[in-house]
Amino acid sequence: MVEEFEKKKNLIDAELISASKKYGIVSFFRLVSFFGAVILIYMGATGGGSLLGITGVIMAAVFILLLRLHARLDERRTCLNAEKKVTEGYIARLNGEWRSFEDDGSEFLADDDMLSRDIDLLGRNSLYQYISVAHTEDGRRKTALAVSLKNIDPEKIKSRNEAVNELAGKKDFLISFESVTARIAGRKKRKDIKEIDEKKESLPFIVPVMMLLIPLINIAVTVLALTGTIDVRFILLSIFACLIITELFSGIRNRFLYPIHILGNSSRDYYALLQLLKNEEFKSSILKGIRESVVEKDGIMNAIKRLQMISEADNISFNPIIHMVLNGVLGWDFWLTKAADGWNKRFGGSISKCISGVGDVEELSSLAVLSVLGGTTVPKFLDEKDDPKLMINAVKVYHPLIGEEKAVANSAKICGGATVITGSNMSGKTTFLRTLAINMALSYMGANVCADSFSLRYMRLFTSMRVMDDVAGGISTFYAEILRIKEMAEYISHRPSVPAACFIDEIFKGTNSADRIVGAENAIRKLSEGSGFVIVSTHDFELCELKMSDGRDVENYHFEE
Repeated sequence: MVEEFEKKKNLIDAELISASKKYGIVSFFRLVSFFGAVILIYMGATGGGSLLGITGVIMAAVFILLLRLHARLDERRTCLNAEKKVTEGYIARLNGEWRSFEDDGSEFLADDDMLSRDIDLLGRNSLYQYISVAHTEDGRRKTALAVSLKNIDPEKIKSRNEAVNELAGKKDFLISFESVTARIAGRKKRKDIKEIDEKKESLPFIVPVMMLLIPLINIAVTVLALTGTIDVRFILLSIFACLIITELFSGIRNRFLYPIHILGNSSRDYYALLQLLKNEEFKSSILKGIRESVVEKDGIMNAIKRLQMISEADNISFNPIIHMVLNGVLGWDFWLTKAADGWNKRFGGSISKCISGVGDVEELSSLAVLSVLGGTTVPKFLDEKDDPKLMINAVKVYHPLIGEEKAVANSAKICGGATVITGSNMSGKTTFLRTLAINMALSYMGANVCADSFSLRYMRLFTSMRVMDDVAGGISTFYAEILRIKEMAEYISHRPSVPAACFIDEIFKGTNSADRIVGAENAIRKLSEGSGFVIVSTHDFELCELKMSDGRDVENYHFEE
């Protein structure tokens, strides 16, 4: 798999070299055409003959064409460099260098999110850090919610998995899409854009009045001057007066055009993303829905295209001379203000919808990363036709953050009730617990799992692994573990429709041997009462002979180095 991405990187490098050579050649001839045009036009205007002047004009036209070509080549080089960086990210994942990725989702890790801490869903060296290809704020937030199981709908797991697997088969699309979202990441935050997009304001009546009045004044003055009724100098005076009028209403202009300044900067990148979605054919219901919202007649793509056109017209303001002339002659800013208001009335909210759609694709793309890298399978959810006691049936399951080549795969069949795992230190007990738990989490997100086959039920995950004391709060490690087990027991006691899956590592390790065994026996019996299961790792072999609450023996697994 590494070879495939290395080959992709080499192709990008070759295209970059070619584009850079063209860029250098165009830069040279652009400079030559500019000075050639200036010199020839000057010579033609100073008595050198009309032929030189015409040639100078042609050179000026060539300069403009080369200027546009130069910009396109520069944009292409930027895109290629972005695609190269994305490709290098996949190579880093395969080479085990992904822990250097800056975005690890720590900002989304709540203090009370014990599950994400225990099985490394968020934070340093986490699943999020490994798989996230989200760069926009909305995409990162949605990816974090999915990875930490905060936004899971059991009814949508199957359709999400279909979308994830479809994206996994479109590597070129994933690389192209991420390369554009990475460019957006350096722009305005989504919060700012959303606030601007949702801002509503009525257009003052003076705007459409001035749109018509300023050109009419200039036309009238010009006609009167050409007919000899007034002095020709009144034309310049009229233009100057109209320029002053336009500037007097600059406050209105700034209020309506500020969103264009902000949104317009990102509009080209978002349009490129929507173009990628439009050009791609999808079969899964979720991705088809996103695509349809983009390409429909008055859909997001049309809105972003219109916004881009207004933004390009507004860019004239960066040339002060041309901007002043247009304002004095046409009242240019009034026309732009009217266009911005019209866009907001017709497409208001489109930016938020666009950002949300892009975020959805980023989330699903992140969940597809494991499948892109290989070694995964589609999880199977057990139903009433299957053995009601069976909770998990895993064949050669391994931990996604360790990798298929380095990880030791294990198989297990977990039934309802209690399972006790014993073994020496460093034998893999804790890793096995985390392996089962994180693959269950992957299943619920809609991702594929790291196993030859993996069958399971939809369950509520509970963990007690990285238990820490809280000196400031007066909570010892032992008491902190009791609080976690209490939460599990209270959930189970309510006989919920969604059974509990409890994973406890080194149960009650923070107390003495005698108390630990007594406490563990009572806890395991209590947690085995529900319709789910509890898996406990321990060094206390006495727990292997424990009877569950219904009198059955606990299941036993033993690990060796």
